Amino acid sequence: MKAAVTNGDGKLSLTEVPMPEPGPYQCLCRMLACATCSGTDQKIISKKLPWQENYPGIVGHESVGRIIKVGPKVRNLKEGDLFFRPTAAYPGTKLGDFHSLWGGFAEYGLVTDTKALLEDQPDTKLGYAYYQLKIPSDIMISPADATMLITMKETAGFVMSSRVTLNTALAILGAGPVAMNLCFFAKLIGAFPIFAVSRRDESLRRMERVGANYMINNQKVDVAKKVKELTDCRGVDLVIDTTGDENMLAESIDLLAANGKVAPYATYATGDPTRNIDKSRIAQGVTGEVPTHDYMLDLVRLGLLKFDNFYSHRLPFSKIAEGFELLRKKEAYKVVFEMGVER
Repeated sequence: MKAAVTNGDGKLSLTEVPMPEPGPYQCLCRMLACATCSGTDQKIISKKLPWQENYPGIVGHESVGRIIKVGPKVRNLKEGDLFFRPTAAYPGTKLGDFHSLWGGFAEYGLVTDTKALLEDQPDTKLGYAYYQLKIPSDIMISPADATMLITMKETAGFVMSSRVTLNTALAILGAGPVAMNLCFFAKLIGAFPIFAVSRRDESLRRMERVGANYMINNQKVDVAKKVKELTDCRGVDLVIDTTGDENMLAESIDLLAANGKVAPYATYATGDPTRNIDKSRIAQGVTGEVPTHDYMLDLVRLGLLKFDNFYSHRLPFSKIAEGFELLRKKEAYKVVFEMGVER
């Protein structure tokens, strides 16, 4: 089968790799779609993460696939079930000569019957399989749109665990796909006002579509002065940083109200962007992808999610290199690749 492989040299290519072989508690899935986690994926393919990864590896973790074969000890999953996060190789393992870099950009992948596994082997550590959750048959959604729910679940969990509530004044640093999701869920909960801070006007316009009240270009405006002006000198209750810029995070202290806090979301070069910030000023949000799973499914049932706000391109899997080049050139902000689709 084909998978998207990188050597960490900034490039991604479709490469022939072995088919994954399901274990007794695993199922083989036909991958249907996988979306870019744009910032993280680009760091992976350029060896810019703050921790060590092994190469060559198969990239991707925002995948959706359908079960086509079940292992002999699988009791709770069946052929035809649709799942989040199937992987060609679980983190910490290899598929032939290729390491797992989460393994979602592939034509086939595996999911695990975690319930059966834990019933038979209670001490098992689930790891990545913990996030492999079923999409119920009553959820009417395309595989491409379904890939968006992975980031949506992560960001909804982060917003809620950061204690955003009605009339929380919030500033979001950055305006990429993660920032857009954070903004949307903060607005859904009732945050007001929401300030979007970015150096690109086009990105700021996207933030307006998902609920930001004020768009501030930090290349043109003194952000702290503008935020204080628009809040009658009070400042904001919370700053969430998605940029990964430690200096920007540190400077955002000036945006805060008296008891305000900063919440780092991004991946940072040092691994700890808060080491020089007063710990009383830090909000430790968590992504909470599993706890928000049923909540997100209900939002789909209620028709409250407009998925095409959150990705810019849908491309066939064969064009994965072109899609990542669009990301690099800032001509795309999130791309969904569809397996078995040509156009």
